[in-house]
Amino acid sequence: MIELTDVQQALKMHYYQAQSILQTPHGDLTSKYAYISLRDYNKWFDDHPGGLMVLQLRSETEMVRYVAVAGPYDSSIQEERNDDILYLPDSIYQEFENAGSIQLKAQVVYELEQATKIVLKPLDNAMYCGDMRELMESAMNEFPLLQKHTQFSVPIESLGGYMVDVWVENVEPAEVVQLGGEVEVEFVEPLEEIVEYTRVPTPPLPALSLPESAEPPSAASFQGMSFPGMALAMPSVSASAITLPSAADKDAMRAARLARFANK
Repeated sequence: MIELTDVQQALKMHYYQAQSILQTPHGDLTSKYAYISLRDYNKWFDDHPGGLMVLQLRSETEMVRYVAVAGPYDSSIQEERNDDILYLPDSIYQEFENAGSIQLKAQVVYELEQATKIVLKPLDNAMYCGDMRELMESAMNEFPLLQKHTQFSVPIESLGGYMVDVWVENVEPAEVVQLGGEVEVEFVEPLEEIVEYTRVPTPPLPALSLPESAEPPSAASFQGMSFPGMALAMPSVSASAITLPSAADKDAMRAARLARFANK
């Protein structure tokens, strides 16, 4: 359990307004870090000894999310300066907005436990149209932390950067962990089909041809992170024609999945 200092307890009554990182010149859909005002950066992290800078964010609807901070934003991006704005990764911003409140309390978390095991549940069949090990290697390198019962998106380059969603089923040894070092990654498949939306059928993309007997390595290793047993946990993949939903469909699917899995 993460303990809060007296300073952190005093800060939690102050509300901040969340905005998407897409409202900044340097933000995009793949951004994983938040930006805060120079005032708060100096107040919270100026004497930080180093390492990952993390905020615990709690909405008026009691949704709690953790986010890593990259640094202060340039106040010139705002028409009127407001130090109480937090620019969040778009996926986290959308979660708060869908939950009904972007007014947030912020608390500083100076230390997170290192991840030893991650259990992931792909929520989009398009995930199986790529090399899952390669996709997860790239995703795990980019994410500074993971929180249990949240989701993130992974772009599939072979599908033109199409974003697919992955549910974080579990993490060990705590509910929020810092990524890095040796991590065991396990994949589980949804127990039932989730019907989230109805749309007019569109012509499918050509079937993707995947190798039938490729032997994946028993462990993945990259940039200081290794994933023993990852290959053994990978579900089987078969080539099939797929139909990609539109951006509006994806928003509806993402909201439905969050509501469905968060209530389990």
